[in-house]
Amino acid sequence: SREPSYGNYGPVSKNDVNVKWNLGEVDDDYFPYDKEVIFLEDEEFTSNSKGGEEKTRTMLVYGGDVWDKGGADLYVIRQLLSLHRRYPHRVHFLMGNRDINKMRIVDELGVPSHNLPGEKAPLPYHGGVYWLRGTGFVGDPLVQRQIMDITPHFKERSTQSKFRLVVPSESATERLKWMLGKTMGSVDAFEFRRSELKKERLTILNSTSSSNKLRGSKNYHYSHHSYEVMEGIDLQITDEEVFQSYIRSCDPSTGLMGEYLSHAKLIIRFGPALFLHGALPFSIAVEDGSIVLTSTDFEFPTPWKENCGTSNHSTLLEWMNDLNQFASSQVKSWKEYGVELSKSHQPSRDGVWATDGGYFNDTPGGKRFGALLQYGMGTLPHHVKNTSVVYNSWMSDGMPRSELFCDKQPDGKNPVGRFMKNEKLQIILSGHQPIGDMPWPILVSSRDETNGSARWVIPCDTSFSGDTGWTTTDGCESTMRKNVGRGSVKSGRGEVSICETLVKFCHSKNEVSAIDMHGCLSDGSNYVMKNITSNDYENFRIGRALATEQKRFYDTSSGISREGIFWIKAKFGHQRLVSHGKGYNVWNALIR
Repeated sequence: SREPSYGNYGPVSKNDVNVKWNLGEVDDDYFPYDKEVIFLEDEEFTSNSKGGEEKTRTMLVYGGDVWDKGGADLYVIRQLLSLHRRYPHRVHFLMGNRDINKMRIVDELGVPSHNLPGEKAPLPYHGGVYWLRGTGFVGDPLVQRQIMDITPHFKERSTQSKFRLVVPSESATERLKWMLGKTMGSVDAFEFRRSELKKERLTILNSTSSSNKLRGSKNYHYSHHSYEVMEGIDLQITDEEVFQSYIRSCDPSTGLMGEYLSHAKLIIRFGPALFLHGALPFSIAVEDGSIVLTSTDFEFPTPWKENCGTSNHSTLLEWMNDLNQFASSQVKSWKEYGVELSKSHQPSRDGVWATDGGYFNDTPGGKRFGALLQYGMGTLPHHVKNTSVVYNSWMSDGMPRSELFCDKQPDGKNPVGRFMKNEKLQIILSGHQPIGDMPWPILVSSRDETNGSARWVIPCDTSFSGDTGWTTTDGCESTMRKNVGRGSVKSGRGEVSICETLVKFCHSKNEVSAIDMHGCLSDGSNYVMKNITSNDYENFRIGRALATEQKRFYDTSSGISREGIFWIKAKFGHQRLVSHGKGYNVWNALIR
């Protein structure tokens, strides 16, 4: 069965709280939130071992990146917002980089009132994007400036072939396509939205088909436009309709993304559990080609402040409050900027944040919300790594970062373990970077090392499950399986893969009482791991490297042999699921 349990686990005691952690992009053929309402209700009871009933308080934490990859952007975000309206204290959102970058829409395209259907309005002046500087591609600021210096009049520029490198400025729709596909890493997003709008229209047509036959035609309101429904109507969605859907859904004041960002945070903590989209930005440097830590202590970076080189925070709580207050104020300014633009007759001609980027940008939009846009990026304008909880990762080239996680480091020396010990954390959960077809548990400190509760970091993004490879490892008795592939679904998850991570808290003890994982792997096999913190799983070395030496394995996709270190991710009866990652590629093997 592909269906998970939706977090419907009975509590260990009346003080237990289940927190469901859901990350990554969701496919359009399966989205469980419409069923999860049943265990988010305030008065849900489950039977206990003594025959009585106990109240279960379940919370949902959504890890961000709600759009771009799954083909059901509007449906997913509406479901999430609907849940939040009904259960505001039990449904929580994180900001992902794909959510924050949608704030660029108003800066680079304007607001809906500047882009009315059928009207050709001027677009904001666009000088390119800083991360394409020096590439020679469309949007390279250096090329853009050269062209602007040569020919100041756009009509003259547009007739010459070499000026095709200019950022699209004649058509708002073409600029949106360029933004999504070339600057946001969302090459399929425009067509995904077209497909979703078509499904919506077809649903409305089907629901009104009976009355249509009786009346012949009927007018109704759809996506802010009136359409006439009649026999033989063309269901094709035009480029203009897709553009209008984007510009309205990204409107700061009335759009769905505006509402999502209003409720979202950069970092969330419940007791000993920490939730963030990416990873904690430990200070690093490159020495002799290797990445090393500049400090084993976490330095609580605040790069949006003028004195970003230092931090006046000494605790996680202080830093979290500062982070979330910063994000909230930037979103508020973004909304105010949208209202101001709506009152004007045309967009700004004074440039956009993306051209020069930075935390202290002088463009109209950059002054208001450019700092949050920068915080959602991986690098700064001069190719310096950004110290952000949104874009950092626990992984390096597909594997857990050796400078952060090392079996040879005792608890007091391991930088992540040291931080978690000081802040009384037992688990950190994140998303952002795809890590195969199930979460990637990393055991930071075992029970023996802490003389108490184990400490875990668990990246959970499985959005490319459909591409996970299966192999056998050299020197291990292993079983070969096969990925069933992406199938007909639009997302990279494939038709069978799904996962769920549940964290159980005991409030009376202020500790994590259990961490459960279950779901379906890319080969169609189900797995259930109840409480990976138990001694049974520690004996299987779940969350650690299989061995320090590299194993040879066969890559079925390329037909060549490779070498790499495998990580123990799960227990399957008397077998263990191990994985090796390289970039965004992940290979699984089942070994005895």
